Amino acid sequence: MEVRIIPFDEKYLDETLAMMRKWSPDHPELGEKSLYDWQRCTRYLAMSGDEVVGHIGQIAHEFRYADGRPPVKLGWGVTLVINMSQDAVRKAAGRLLLKACEDAPGVKYAAVGVVPTIEPAYLRRGHQIVREGSSYFARFFRPEKALAYWGKPTWYSSFAKLAGLFWRPDTTVRHGSLEPVTHFLAEWDPIWDDQMKQQYEFYGVRDADFLNYKLAQPNRQYFAFLHKDSSGAIDGYIIYRRAKHLTRDMDLVRVCDMVGSRTAKRDMLARAMQFALQEAPGTYGIVGLSSSTDEQNFKSTGMFVTRPYPVVLAAGVEGKPHVTLFDSDLDNLW
Repeated sequence: MEVRIIPFDEKYLDETLAMMRKWSPDHPELGEKSLYDWQRCTRYLAMSGDEVVGHIGQIAHEFRYADGRPPVKLGWGVTLVINMSQDAVRKAAGRLLLKACEDAPGVKYAAVGVVPTIEPAYLRRGHQIVREGSSYFARFFRPEKALAYWGKPTWYSSFAKLAGLFWRPDTTVRHGSLEPVTHFLAEWDPIWDDQMKQQYEFYGVRDADFLNYKLAQPNRQYFAFLHKDSSGAIDGYIIYRRAKHLTRDMDLVRVCDMVGSRTAKRDMLARAMQFALQEAPGTYGIVGLSSSTDEQNFKSTGMFVTRPYPVVLAAGVEGKPHVTLFDSDLDNLW
């Protein structure tokens, strides 16, 4: 049967959420109406007759260049869930849903969460895969759990434990002070933009509207702190939380987002490490996603595990993107 794409229609909401729960069983949170109500995105449905056989969302986010070039509005492709029961329908739905996002006016297609098996498909569609911009950073207290989750041999855990003896965790705040914050003010926006412009080639806008929206995500308990330098001036923020997978054995502290001076970052990551070690008993580790240029900041607090994090960008979009877990929908899942 022919597959067609339509803009999301509320009359299909219940059917769409049920389809997500059935065909994405590892992530039942995708079927939560509270997440749907909160998420800002454009949605498309794949229809076969009157049946919903696929869904994709697209999040628009302005990315800026440090050198003053005109900004680019990226359109992150998110929450691609497809009915897998019929091969022909599956292929058609996937292809057409991606095309709907690629052809969306006013945005340039982008994606995260890219695994090697689907990289060739993105390249065939004319996109580029940027590997040099961002990296995943971690320290595991139970490395065998992380290795099992990633499908890696658990005997690697011996090497991780040995490396951990060299890269000791640091929980000491040395360069200023940290203050809890529950709401970001617009008057702080220039601070964040100035810090990012100094450090990153190509970065997503961080302002009060974006940050307060993220903090309002349902079924999450975020911890947010402002950093003040020795003179009392605000020079950074960090947001983290404890995340437990709903269906698999994984429990991590996530550094969701962070902006600041080099010294502020080291203090803020030390506070996140303190939370992981002292206030999140039983967690398997602490992880973060940031620009590869932040590697020494993460390592300074003991997050020594590093691996490149590929990002898909539409052809013609230049620069190495700085992404964190607050970009795209990376913090929507568990």
